[in-house]
Amino acid sequence: MSEPQGTTPMRSPGQAPPASALPDFFTAGADLAATLPNTALSTVGSFPVGRADTQHLLLLADDVTVDEVEALALSQDENAGWVGASRLQVAPGAELQGPWDVDAELRRVLQLPDWTAQAMILDCPPQRSGALPTALSGIDPLTDAFPLAQPADTELLALTRLRAIARRLAGALRLAGDPSEPGGRTVPVLVTPDPEQSTTLTVYSPVWIVPDGVVALTEPVAAGARLRLQAEPVPGPTGLAAIPREELVRLSETIGDDVLDAAWRAAERRRREQQDEEARARAAGTQVEELRDGYGVVADVDSSHPDWGGIEIRVQAAEEVPLVVRGEAWSRGGVITYQVVWTPLDPADAHREELPDGVRQARSAARTLIEDVAAALLAAAGGVAVDDDGFLVGL
Repeated sequence: MSEPQGTTPMRSPGQAPPASALPDFFTAGADLAATLPNTALSTVGSFPVGRADTQHLLLLADDVTVDEVEALALSQDENAGWVGASRLQVAPGAELQGPWDVDAELRRVLQLPDWTAQAMILDCPPQRSGALPTALSGIDPLTDAFPLAQPADTELLALTRLRAIARRLAGALRLAGDPSEPGGRTVPVLVTPDPEQSTTLTVYSPVWIVPDGVVALTEPVAAGARLRLQAEPVPGPTGLAAIPREELVRLSETIGDDVLDAAWRAAERRRREQQDEEARARAAGTQVEELRDGYGVVADVDSSHPDWGGIEIRVQAAEEVPLVVRGEAWSRGGVITYQVVWTPLDPADAHREELPDGVRQARSAARTLIEDVAAALLAAAGGVAVDDDGFLVGL
């Protein structure tokens, strides 16, 4: 896909195109001094190898520029930016230092991928919580790197943001994981986010398109597109009645019987009022209209491959918008979101890093279709398109 100004293109390791020009929002006040922090302990070349035992690294190919890293960091946090020579703050209390050039000897010493040409060090105090629950093991490579004590607070925020940057720039993270023994050296873990994993695209626009309009825009690129206005029936009780008794007891102990009882009574009152209003409308021969603040449009990824799942366009008013959208003049008024997502047969496949070949093929087809649908919506409604990580994309 093409990229507008202010975005950094998706890429494969070692195959990145030159960085595009960046707008004033991303370059104003940038400190791009070449001086590196003088923090070397033992080194290979000029890189402070000793710090790699205790700190996390962002690994980049030779065709990634520091401007691109800065642009993505600024997309994530309004407090991001250069705070000194070669010191890029990615969150309050966390900064990237560097980049350092990585040669063959350093790649050998740190066991880095062959394509690694640059490294940046995350300077952020470790903040750890409890161990990784067994039930959550094997789901997220980032959490798997810390089975004994999970990152928390600022460290977790910084690592989450660096993974998004690494995914966009086809880079990787070398994580200083758990110590091998109490007081021992940490066990480094390489995490290489799959750029293909990010499939969702969201168009933010000042324009509301009626349901039939979205179907008409979608159908030429997604045959069989259709409205999904009917809510799925929920089997069994709903609301507070669906909460298990032991959970109700815990809630009662936490917030008090009076508060819980008031919530129950309020819910019952709203339900009776709605029933009474519908009964009066039917008695008067008036059509009962359902008020909606959003709707969905669905389509198959490929009708010849029903096992590939489908896509869904979720249209609603935005409750909040990403940082990259807030700079648009029209974002000060009402903003509409057109979120286009892949809906695989197994919902967990939408978030897995590792997929079987057949499911990977389905995701690739869904990703292409989602880009086409989002491009059609963007052309009709205007606005901007944003990916899973809150970065601008060009379509």
